[in-house]
Amino acid sequence: MAKTGTEPIAVLLLESELEQLESGAHVRDLLTIPRVIALEPSRFRTPRLLRDAAPVRQAKRLRFPGEPRVIVLYHPVQYLLARALCARYAGAELWYARPEPAALAVAGGDARVDLPELDRLACERATPLRIIDRDGEADGQLRARLRELGIISQRPFVPWARIERE
Repeated sequence: MAKTGTEPIAVLLLESELEQLESGAHVRDLLTIPRVIALEPSRFRTPRLLRDAAPVRQAKRLRFPGEPRVIVLYHPVQYLLARALCARYAGAELWYARPEPAALAVAGGDARVDLPELDRLACERATPLRIIDRDGEADGQLRARLRELGIISQRPFVPWARIERE
């Protein structure tokens, strides 16, 4: 039976600009896959009052060239956006590429963000067995899952197109 839907995609939520990432080679490698996109964090600080509401609004406003099936979180500073995207795209899996514990001290000197708490929440929310410790084995598991979901595919990527599946 054919099913109509949109192209499956993976969304990478980066903790900083791509050029500044310590795991930049890993991310660049994933970005060679046509159905993988990356979101860098906003350059502007969100006021504490709006910290929980802003990611929900941002998730509603984002327009993707397909339907997110995998969301990869690279740092807990982006956890609130990841949570909002998972709520908006109910079938999406959350994978967490957990940073080194030293990276959880303070995000850019912003003491308003409780990174250890966001880290704990990200670990709890991540799809079971989908916490990546940034090694080659976990990358292989992620790529295998991207193949299973059709994100890594031989079919041409036609953004914003409706497709027929067997």
